[in-house]
Amino acid sequence: MNAVRIAILVAAAVAAIAVAFFVRQAMTSPEPVAVQVEQQRPVTRVLAARQDLAVGDRVSASDFYWQTWPEEGMTPGYVIEGRGQDASDFAGSVVRAQIRQGEPITGRRLVQQGDAGFMSAVLSPGMRAVAVPISADRGAGGFILPNDRVDVIVSFVEEDTMGMSRSFMAQTIVENARVLAIDQTFAEIDGEGSVVGETATLELTPDQARAVSMAVIRGEVALVLRALADAEGDPMLGDGTTLGEGTASSDGASGVTVIRFGRVVSSSGGEQ
Repeated sequence: MNAVRIAILVAAAVAAIAVAFFVRQAMTSPEPVAVQVEQQRPVTRVLAARQDLAVGDRVSASDFYWQTWPEEGMTPGYVIEGRGQDASDFAGSVVRAQIRQGEPITGRRLVQQGDAGFMSAVLSPGMRAVAVPISADRGAGGFILPNDRVDVIVSFVEEDTMGMSRSFMAQTIVENARVLAIDQTFAEIDGEGSVVGETATLELTPDQARAVSMAVIRGEVALVLRALADAEGDPMLGDGTTLGEGTASSDGASGVTVIRFGRVVSSSGGEQ
C-alpha cells in the first residue's frame, strides 16, 4: 500500500469521526426556548386610603397616599396625581361611605365642610343636631368654639298661682353637650380667637333635644363652657337643680332661693 492510499484512508477516517461528533452534539443540545416579552401596561398614581376609614370618621392629609393604579382600571372621580388636587384638599372631610385600605378616594365618599350632608355625617349615631339661639353674653363671650363641651342653662321668670310674687329662675337642662357648629363655622379656629354667632348647633340625644326645645320656648338659653379636663364622657340631662337669683316678693323683699329635686333649700342648706 502506497503513501497516497494511506493518506486518503486517514483523511476519510478523520472526516467520519468529525461527522459523528457533530451529529451527536446536534442530537444532545437542548431545544431553543421561546422568550416572550410581556408588554408593560400603562399605569398612573391615584389617591388612596392608608387604612380603613369608617363612616363618620374625620380625616386628615396623613390618611391618604399616592398608589400606582392601572389606567385600564381608572374610574371617573379618582384623584390623579399632578392634576390639581392633593391630599391636603380633603383634610377635615368626613367619611360618608366606608373606604377600605388601599381603595382609591372619590369625592362621593367624602363630604367636606360647607357641602350638603356635612352635618349629618358629623353627627354620632343616634344623636340629633339642635340649633340654639345665643349671643355674646349668653355664649361665653364668643369663646365657645366647635367641638367644645357646654352645659345648657335656661333662665325664666316663675310666678305663683296668685300672681302675687315672682322668681327669676335658672335651670340646668343638659350637661356636657358637644358643640357642632357656631352659625356656619364647623371647624376649630387655629390660635386664639372667638366666634360671636347667633346660633349654636349642639349634638344631643332625642330626649335632650326635646328638653332643650322646651327650654328655648320657656326662657332665655345660655351656654356655659366646660373646662377641657371636664369634657370627658357622654352628655346628660340636668340634675333638676334650679336656682332663683334675686327673688322678688310682693313686699319688696329679696333673697336667694334654691330648689333641689322639688324641695326648697335655704341659703344655709336647711330645708324649708
